[in-house]
Amino acid sequence: MTSESQPPLNRVRRPERSAVIDLAAIRHNVRHLKSLAAPAQLMAVVKADAYGHGAVPVARAAVEAGADFLGVAHVSEGLELRQAGITAPVVAWLHTVTTDFAAAIHQDIQLGVSGWELEEIAQAAAGMGRTAALHLKVDTGLGRNGYTMADWPAVLRTAVVAVEAGAIDVVGIMTHLGAADDPAAPENDQQLSTFRQAVSMAREAGLNPRLLHAANTPGTFDAQEMDDPAAMLCDLVRVGIGVYGISPFVDRSAHDLGLIPAMTLRTTVSNVKDVPAGQGVSYGFNYRTERPTTLALIPLGYADGVPRIGTGGPVQIQGVTYAEVGRVAMDQMVVDLGAPGLAANSQNGLVGAEAVLFGADENPSVRLWSQAAQTIDYEIVTRISPRVPREYVDTGRDHAPDADADADAAREPVWSLTFHPESAVATQRVAQHLAAHLKPGDLVILSGELGAGKTTFTQGLGAGLGVREGIISPTFVLARQHPNDPAGSNPGGPMLVHVDAYRLATLAEVDDIDLEQTLPSSVTVVEWGHGKVEHLTDSRLEITIDRAVGGKAQHAGVLDAMAAGANLASVVAELQAEPDAEESDADGDEPRRMIIRAFGPRWANAPLTDLTDLSCGRAEPGVQ
Repeated sequence: MTSESQPPLNRVRRPERSAVIDLAAIRHNVRHLKSLAAPAQLMAVVKADAYGHGAVPVARAAVEAGADFLGVAHVSEGLELRQAGITAPVVAWLHTVTTDFAAAIHQDIQLGVSGWELEEIAQAAAGMGRTAALHLKVDTGLGRNGYTMADWPAVLRTAVVAVEAGAIDVVGIMTHLGAADDPAAPENDQQLSTFRQAVSMAREAGLNPRLLHAANTPGTFDAQEMDDPAAMLCDLVRVGIGVYGISPFVDRSAHDLGLIPAMTLRTTVSNVKDVPAGQGVSYGFNYRTERPTTLALIPLGYADGVPRIGTGGPVQIQGVTYAEVGRVAMDQMVVDLGAPGLAANSQNGLVGAEAVLFGADENPSVRLWSQAAQTIDYEIVTRISPRVPREYVDTGRDHAPDADADADAAREPVWSLTFHPESAVATQRVAQHLAAHLKPGDLVILSGELGAGKTTFTQGLGAGLGVREGIISPTFVLARQHPNDPAGSNPGGPMLVHVDAYRLATLAEVDDIDLEQTLPSSVTVVEWGHGKVEHLTDSRLEITIDRAVGGKAQHAGVLDAMAAGANLASVVAELQAEPDAEESDADGDEPRRMIIRAFGPRWANAPLTDLTDLSCGRAEPGVQ
């Protein structure tokens, strides 16, 4: 090979075909859906390799955007997330007789339970000396996974025994809606009514689920038009297709719903040829040219996931959208450019020009391909083959603070403290002591699941600052101002501004509540503020409150029997036969873990030595 014929060594080539995944679109969609679901939490469903988008990168982006849970079908999918270092709560709900429940329990993967697996999971947990976190699934009419209402009472009795033995913790009850993409379908109300009945029975049986969840992506949107949105949203929504910027409705587009498609399927034109009228195209000659024209060869086919039945699907080349013609082959398809002589013109740049099948913005919609293939949008993106490389980009189309704020948000904390308050009173005591170190202009960001104690903490902070009493959650008003009480414990102290940012999805919405105006003269506490308000100041405290999960075994004999492989149903029967079987006492205040992290120059030289000596909870100083 002569030097003239050698390719340049520094030339960077894109893949010949790729599915380009915009992680900024993923984050935008998660934030948007979370704002609709608030105050419910949000599970981003990343099963099936995140609907073909790539489970690990998508999961990370979703968690960055505020997803509280990640959902998968199979335990193996959850283990993949754990192996990638993702520590967010994961729920897996579809099991087979070969599912490795022990591995799931070991990796803190929560498990949906629909039938036979309850006993196997309880026995696996007992044998490990662990408590498995479960979500019982009830079939409210879909006819797939889930316990029937006829079986529900017996299931509850079995679950109560396993809970009291410490083998399981029923953290949630779930169901799946079958017609939420049709808001007018009567089955929606029927399923929700059955679900409420099942939950009521569970509580009467002695279970205390903290997370009730039924709504999927269409259900989350349906709830916006309901008189009582909480009836649909419950405590948690499981959103799948919406995370990827795809509409679940036949009459509304992604744009209509405020979503941004995350996947763009593209390649380049590999060949063009001028052909006469009557030229047959692809197998079966189902298409013949009507006049002299130019054909372009697109190197994507059904081995890449393009449906073989998808004749007529759109392909955009140089800003013009053409229809695929002839039968989609294994590796390629053809489009008719509609004009003769184009192949003879070497200046038109057709060979090597980008060809886009679907994507965001001005690209063809995935909906056009699903219509051509007589299927749904879900299938089109999910079936894109591993032969098509995934390219990950970050367009920045989700809102982002300015560069200085971004740099600050990425910095490590200058110090941190960890507390383990044993009660709500202890939580408030930590907050009261912290208040003595706060001054006007300080920003405090509070994170933690619903019921973790964020408002309780703020009440303690208010007491320490000496503001007027009456601090409650600002969920429905977004922000509350609590002036200093001249007759209180700290006359002349700063005002407390208490914000719930759950429903705030964009910087414009944050700006609308005018925190910039009140911040200099107040102590500002923002619940659910991570990723939304850091740009307001160069320093902040981030406080995370985690509620303990799991409990102590109340019946050691039951636990031992399960660990030894005893049949759980027989254990239940024996306990029911004992008239004097003891009932476990209700727990008092649950212990919490509280981590206070300090960021920025305001806190660089402000050691809170008195906090490390608090008697209300163990403190562990150090950078976390």
